Amino acid sequence: MLKITAKQSPATLNVSKRFEKVSTDIFYYVQLGLIKPFDVALYIKYLELFNKDYGYAFPTIYQLEDYLNCSRQSIVSANKRLTDAGLLIIKKHKSNNNIYFPLQPHTNEDLEKQVPELLIKLNKRREKIYGLAATDKYRFESLFEL
Repeated sequence: MLKITAKQSPATLNVSKRFEKVSTDIFYYVQLGLIKPFDVALYIKYLELFNKDYGYAFPTIYQLEDYLNCSRQSIVSANKRLTDAGLLIIKKHKSNNNIYFPLQPHTNEDLEKQVPELLIKLNKRREKIYGLAATDKYRFESLFEL
């Protein structure tokens, strides 16, 4: 496997170009199961490609496949999830190409109000995860008791 030498500076040090500001509220969409981690990468790409003069992004499906090293179906599926989650509007341009309007995510609190059933599922999942963590911690600590 190819290994890249790591830079020795923190990721946030002197970042002044080639970055996108993204609300971290988008990760709650992932936690609730509304979108997948790949969808976040695509969403960020739309933000990067957003043209302020036109008011939208207009990459081709071929460019998106290239940028994200994925299949057309991955892009189509992610677009559907982003659209269903209210994070993206897709329209046809007069040239018949898609144009993309990435939208701001809701705050966690606002999102919870819209999908209370997913919040219940998330809380059950968290109970299971952290219950297992507590059990593992107890088992680990008991290994060293005298």
